[in-house]
Amino acid sequence: MRDKVLDWCRREGLLEPGGRVVCAVSGGADSVAMLHCLLSLRETLGIRLTAAHYNHCLRGADSEEDEAFVRRLCASWEIPLTVGRGEVAARSAETGESIEEAARRMRYAFLLAQPGLVAVAHNADDQVETVLLNLIRGTGLRGLAAMAPRQGRIVRPLLSVTRQEIEAYLAEQNLPHREDGSNGEDDALRNRLRHHVTPLLRQENPNLAGTVGRMTALLRQDEAFLREQTQALLERAAGPEGCDCRVLREASPVLRRRAIREILEIPKPSMAHVEAVEQLLWDLSGTAAVTLPGNLEARRTYGFLRLERNEPSRRFAPVTLRPGETAALPEAELTVSVEGPVFLEKTVDSMSTFALKCDMISPNPIICVRPREPGDRLRLPGGCKSVKRLMIDRKIPAARREITPVITDGTAILAVYGLGADPLWTARLGDRALIVKLKWCRGEKSHD
Repeated sequence: MRDKVLDWCRREGLLEPGGRVVCAVSGGADSVAMLHCLLSLRETLGIRLTAAHYNHCLRGADSEEDEAFVRRLCASWEIPLTVGRGEVAARSAETGESIEEAARRMRYAFLLAQPGLVAVAHNADDQVETVLLNLIRGTGLRGLAAMAPRQGRIVRPLLSVTRQEIEAYLAEQNLPHREDGSNGEDDALRNRLRHHVTPLLRQENPNLAGTVGRMTALLRQDEAFLREQTQALLERAAGPEGCDCRVLREASPVLRRRAIREILEIPKPSMAHVEAVEQLLWDLSGTAAVTLPGNLEARRTYGFLRLERNEPSRRFAPVTLRPGETAALPEAELTVSVEGPVFLEKTVDSMSTFALKCDMISPNPIICVRPREPGDRLRLPGGCKSVKRLMIDRKIPAARREITPVITDGTAILAVYGLGADPLWTARLGDRALIVKLKWCRGEKSHD
């Protein structure tokens, strides 16, 4: 087994000379065999070896004895050990996760808090069971590819080794280990597959683990290629308002659905969610949305698809300014300032900077900036329309309509950010004017 592990680590490039490797040691057969094997290969591989044990506090005295066993083992082998513990049952009750999922999350959070690579003892038979689990629950290519030899900082040195080979290694080296009695029970689906299904499959194919291992390796190559193609598609579709629906529509269904999964940012989106979002791409009306888990919403607005989080209304409070004053509108990610009065010497940007006739405003000019209200109307060179209709015509996303600033003198609407100013209030060259400036400030830090 030692030579097989060495060949696997070199072929997959799992361990780097001079690097630190933290072995996750439960005290069971697989983790003890991995720790001993890597210890024997430490000089050959040029690695610095440590161990870590996580006490899930689930099995009472047995959990404490597991921890004590790992402490004694690492001390006798002179391997530095870090121990962590957590109340898995309490987390499960709090979050609604299954005991198994809560234990896995807490264990990996502890392991990944350690410096260096983290070696876990998944073996070739675990890989077979993982493929079957994913197949039963419903999966695609990624699920059939199962566990990778390396996933971020997680490495799996025993993934090419069968459980039978591990047991033979333990006997040959006379290595002690702990047995988890729950592994013999049929409560968990993985255990039922291990006890009843895989023995039948091995009758048909004695080299089941090797066959599945080759299959998963090939599928991981296919998965990696498709992942690259998906990222290229997302880059082509990326735009200022989200992903271009036209680009996604023109892509192959395989890449399009993969791209949607990436856009959704949900760990395991259901096919129903993916298909619902895909349907948005073909709806050519103004806007449409699909509600998603986690208070999220996939929204298509004028040909662009993006993910939004449903939040309470972000309408900003109205502000009033005199000449020389500036105010922040953080909900709209804008600042607004009023300058003047000045004699207008040059034209200004009529969408975000407005030159307003000072003489039409009261002798002590005050500018009010507020969100849109029902019934608001704005006169532009093409005529007078409701502000809502103008925003729709200009394809302003619905999420920004409620936070688009409206500039008034307290009664009349003088201008609207992004739409323009009323020609009757717009100063001409040589007129005394108030200059109202709205500046995009997203990502800028305030300096109090």
